[in-house]
Amino acid sequence: MKNRELVKDYLLITLSSLLMAVAVNFFFKEHTLAPGGITGMSIVVNAITGLPLEYVSFGISGPLLIMGIIFLGKSFGIKTLYITLTTPIFLKLIPQVHITNNLLIAGIFGGLLVGTAIGIALTRECATGGTDLLAMLINKVIKFLKLPVILFLLDGTVVVASGFISKNYMVSIYSLLSLLVIVKSVSFITTKFKLNFN
Repeated sequence: MKNRELVKDYLLITLSSLLMAVAVNFFFKEHTLAPGGITGMSIVVNAITGLPLEYVSFGISGPLLIMGIIFLGKSFGIKTLYITLTTPIFLKLIPQVHITNNLLIAGIFGGLLVGTAIGIALTRECATGGTDLLAMLINKVIKFLKLPVILFLLDGTVVVASGFISKNYMVSIYSLLSLLVIVKSVSFITTKFKLNFN
């Protein structure tokens, strides 16, 4: 039974990695939408420096992962490491595909995919290696703040910063909309599967 649950864990967190990569390469990257998190930071850094998105993503996630292992446990750390490694691989393997010119559609559908990915990871007791991991670390210290609230505050900061950097405030508005979809999706999935967090 334990082995079956472990297989289920890794199948679902592989799906989480896949959904994250599809969101970036189908909806976010083309329009430079940066709905917060490590994904958003990576897209902004990629746009500014031209460094490969998958390397930027891994470089930012690494230090957070080490802290996650220390403060949230070995099992959590191993599964989060798995996502941190597989997401850049999927980003590399999945081609960037043009789906729509409509920023609203891109923001909503990208947000649904990322929110679902984060929600799946949280219900399997790990993180995607992004600001959800940072939010969980903060939640260990500031227990009265709910996890989705911390996520929104962290990612909202990234969205505002990306607006100043890109000077494209319409992109920031759509990124914020996408962030709201992400937070709502995370809340829905974690509530649906009765994840217990403060």
